[in-house]
Amino acid sequence: MNENKLVRVLGLREAISMTIGTVVGVGLFTCGSAQVGFVGPWIIIFTFLALLVSIWPCLIYGEMSATLPCAGGTYNFAKRGLNRLWANLAGWHYIISVVAIGAGETLAFSNYFKILFQQFGVNLAGVDSRIIAIVLVVAFLVLNYRGIEMSGKAQTGFVFFFWACSIAWFVYMIPRIHLDYFGGFAMDSLPPFKEIMYIFGLVWWCYTGFETCVSMGGETKYPQYTLPRALKLSVFLVFAVNALFQWFLVGLISHEFYGVLATADAPYAEGLQAIGLVGFPIILLCIGIAFGGDLSTINPGIAAPARYIYTMAEDGALPSVLGKIHPKYKTPHVAVLFVGLINFILIATGSIDYIASVSLISLAICYMIGCGAYLGLKKKYPDMSRPYKAPLGTVGCYVTFVTYICMLIFADRAALLTALVVSVLCIIYYIAIARKKEFKILSIEEEIGEIDEPTEQEKAKIDKEYNIWKIGTSIVTIVALGIYLIPIIMN
Repeated sequence: MNENKLVRVLGLREAISMTIGTVVGVGLFTCGSAQVGFVGPWIIIFTFLALLVSIWPCLIYGEMSATLPCAGGTYNFAKRGLNRLWANLAGWHYIISVVAIGAGETLAFSNYFKILFQQFGVNLAGVDSRIIAIVLVVAFLVLNYRGIEMSGKAQTGFVFFFWACSIAWFVYMIPRIHLDYFGGFAMDSLPPFKEIMYIFGLVWWCYTGFETCVSMGGETKYPQYTLPRALKLSVFLVFAVNALFQWFLVGLISHEFYGVLATADAPYAEGLQAIGLVGFPIILLCIGIAFGGDLSTINPGIAAPARYIYTMAEDGALPSVLGKIHPKYKTPHVAVLFVGLINFILIATGSIDYIASVSLISLAICYMIGCGAYLGLKKKYPDMSRPYKAPLGTVGCYVTFVTYICMLIFADRAALLTALVVSVLCIIYYIAIARKKEFKILSIEEEIGEIDEPTEQEKAKIDKEYNIWKIGTSIVTIVALGIYLIPIIMN
């Protein structure tokens, strides 16, 4: 019997931390929060709308991942629900987009890392940020090469370190908040509609990657419970973190410095520098962002796309060498190294804004294909066992289609061109090579193996863990919304 395969070792905590880590990072701490420089306190409206258009896709992916819990996520869903061409297109775009998130995160780390050292009198301005980024990628390639269990534990540590630093920073900065900076939520004028849609796209990018845990479905314990629960919780945790940090940015930075925020590579650190809050506030902030938020994004930014590449290689959609599993570490090690290569190429551009636009466009395309796969699975496999069912999933698919198309219309033109090139190359590769390879869709049982049902004691334990996470998520979400009422009440 061949045991050289992925192993199920990830629980709810790891699934959430992998997802949160992917999402909370480069978007929030770079071009996402930089939009405060354009819309001021109205950023919460954009963030809340981004939450609303992300909930339904999360629930839809929750249903599909509980039904087909295997590596590859959207690729596997589209392979069964649509066809191989759409599956390949989804896979290519997912790989590019999530690797782009990780690449952008390494550049963000470099910026905050240099500002951190500046506070100690060490000037690293002459060090190319791309060099720091590449060194960081190499470190995480080694971590992911050596095993998903080790990577998962490190991920949980990064996320909790980030939250601990964030809470400490929030408490320290509360006395320095100026409620009058919120201006009663009034603005003299709004940007043009085209610019509003572009801003919304960048804010929505702060939510992309919400389905990271789905791509590691083949390594998740009790995925029929773990994956839908992780998706439902993660999207609200992402909203809470974004809303809280944006509230502090608005309350700390005077309107006269919005021009600094609008063009900043590291909006929080550069904003604090602009108003003279240097020293400890920036040190604590940069430590939390760089060694918590950034590292927690880079890690799954390598792990998740490597699983897509592995699955696609197994199916013949990519060269078979990319589907090899390391005999000792049980990781798709060649795919991990290939992800590193793509990282190096994207890092070489040195542009977080371009990387962000490429990522959000490719993920929007991937999610639309995922919604199409959901509809296809409903039609082709109406009697398939579905441990979790998304409420009004079909309606959610059509709403998602329309929303994402609207965002793409107003997206960055250079990034749209890049997405077009990726799509054309994918189609050419499929027609010339992948389509000609022998291909047989395995039965669901053959592909995902036997999914264990927890014992009564195990079920009680995972239910208790879920309830704790649910209560905590509800509290932080309510707090994140409630603090925006304070300026209204006080002014």
